[in-house]
Amino acid sequence: MSTSPVELAKYYSVDDLTSATTGGGRLNNLLLSVSKGLPLSILSQQYLESKGLNALLGFLTGVLSKEEFYRRALLEREQRIAMAIKRQLELEAIKIAEQKAAALRYETLQAQYKAERIKRESDPKFIARRKNQDLRRKFGVDVFVEEDHFKQLMQILRTLDAKSRLSELDSIWLKVEGRDYQTDEIWHAYHRIEADFYISEYKRTSDPWQAVNASAHLRKCAAAASAVELLSAIPAKHQEHAKLKSAIRTTHGGALRDLGKRTDALKMGAEAHALQPNNFRPCTLLGALNIELGNIEEGHNWYLMAEARGAKRDSIEYELRSLLLRMSEEKRKAAIAELLKIAPREYDWLRRGFKM
Repeated sequence: MSTSPVELAKYYSVDDLTSATTGGGRLNNLLLSVSKGLPLSILSQQYLESKGLNALLGFLTGVLSKEEFYRRALLEREQRIAMAIKRQLELEAIKIAEQKAAALRYETLQAQYKAERIKRESDPKFIARRKNQDLRRKFGVDVFVEEDHFKQLMQILRTLDAKSRLSELDSIWLKVEGRDYQTDEIWHAYHRIEADFYISEYKRTSDPWQAVNASAHLRKCAAAASAVELLSAIPAKHQEHAKLKSAIRTTHGGALRDLGKRTDALKMGAEAHALQPNNFRPCTLLGALNIELGNIEEGHNWYLMAEARGAKRDSIEYELRSLLLRMSEEKRKAAIAELLKIAPREYDWLRRGFKM
């Protein structure tokens, strides 16, 4: 007789049982033992009885003949297989029921969450809070807002979002108390709105000063090309006074500088200075342009002239710092070195500001 687990299990009609067809299984060990002629122990008899293997028990104990054993063993085998199939179907039914119950619980929870979310999002306080968050995100305000500043700041953001002009008080508050909340997005919106206002005023009144005001704001909201277009279109007959002509050319020159057209900007600055020799604004423009073009000493002299005509030293230093930061590192170092050579004490702040 073959002693392979499967063949042995088939011989005794228990090949449907894993314990019999698996080497080392308890039933397989039992069958191996009896196939070697060893007596069936009491424990083994109890084991067979507990598993419902009555035919096998009867055969191994000599109660049943071989023919009767096979007849009964086959019936028991069929019953076991039928029971196993039934159990498998029951388990699958239980699994399906559990899955359906889980799906129902999930759908119920989802419906509950949705209802709660709709209720929450319908709350006026929630809506207001969400709008405030969206506004702060739109205008780049990602810092903590002090409680006593919140109302004022949100009023300013709502005004800008509505494309309305800020009041003078709001502008002052933003520059002083609200300085921690200033962002490029806020000032871009502010200057665009101001520019649009002065453009409409210019169209309404044909007053060139309104075009100058509009252009100053256009430069500050990345619309220098629009400023050049606006100023270039001012009729010559509306530019009779020297002060106005100088202001137009200074602003025009500044816009050309923004666009990288420094040679044309120099021409505008020179014309503006010739028209108003005592005005510091053309001088600061020419100072910045010359330094950007590498004419460091000439730029320094123009800044001296600007300061002598009323330009604040802080404003000059701020502008100089800004234009130096926009230069390449090599060009910036060369410009700073020459400025320090020209006026060491006057430009000593550059050593600290740029770690010379």
